Amino acid sequence: MLVFGHPQIPTSPFVRLQEIAQVAQSLASAIVYFHATDKNAFELSAHCSQNGVKYAVSVASPLEWALMSNFKPSYILVEEEPKTYQNLADDYLSDARILWVIDSHIQIEQALKIRMDGVVFRAFLGL
Repeated sequence: MLVFGHPQIPTSPFVRLQEIAQVAQSLASAIVYFHATDKNAFELSAHCSQNGVKYAVSVASPLEWALMSNFKPSYILVEEEPKTYQNLADDYLSDARILWVIDSHIQIEQALKIRMDGVVFRAFLGL
């Protein structure tokens, strides 16, 4: 299971984007992310996909998951009902890893029990 943001596990930083121009300003090692509800989420997804940028998108509904999955993000961030999204990804053989946004290390064990692809700490995302 992937764990992003744990103080003892080195990992690439996640960088929040709002504009396409910010992609070029990000470090190559960074994982850029944005929300599916952002007004330009489709444009950001298309740009990242077409340019081979490793990115994540935060979704809040199965519809958002379905739409954003078509752009082939590396990661999909979810806050509520993580198992629902993990099941969708497994059933549809999605290449995107589902990351549950968590607040505490205690939730890592919960994530293991429901067989999540991974977790990312909310503070690591700057949320």
